[in-house]
Amino acid sequence: MASDVVGLLMRHGIGVVQMRCPEFSLYGNPREPRSKEGYDTQEFKRECREIAAHACDTMEALLERGVDPEIEVVAILGFEGSPSCGVERTTRTINGERRRAPGRGHLIEALQREMKTRGLDVPFLGVSLGEDERRDALGRLEALITDDVP
Repeated sequence: MASDVVGLLMRHGIGVVQMRCPEFSLYGNPREPRSKEGYDTQEFKRECREIAAHACDTMEALLERGVDPEIEVVAILGFEGSPSCGVERTTRTINGERRRAPGRGHLIEALQREMKTRGLDVPFLGVSLGEDERRDALGRLEALITDDVP
């Protein structure tokens, strides 16, 4: 978890529900780095579907109006460049080398499909290590929090 992201959420009194990492769940740590293609297995995709279903169950439980009408799910945060959690960029194998490229990671794809099936409409936001991209993502996250979205 990035301290600037956590700091922003804390300043606004927003909680976080963290999803399991499919890479860690199946392959532990340390593990060899892989591209999206390296995780393109039935076992890995099944793990992503299970995590996505659990995340949607959690969102639905949080959004039940009988619990607390003020609870909302502000955003799904992913980590750009991840073969699992990339929102706009993932890591692909291109000409035999691992490179960042446009696309979604396996878990984000599974989560988007499951959310669509259940009618859950929550924005996805990718957070990056790059300073300019990170600042942009933090600005977009703050806009979502304060309902100041264009």
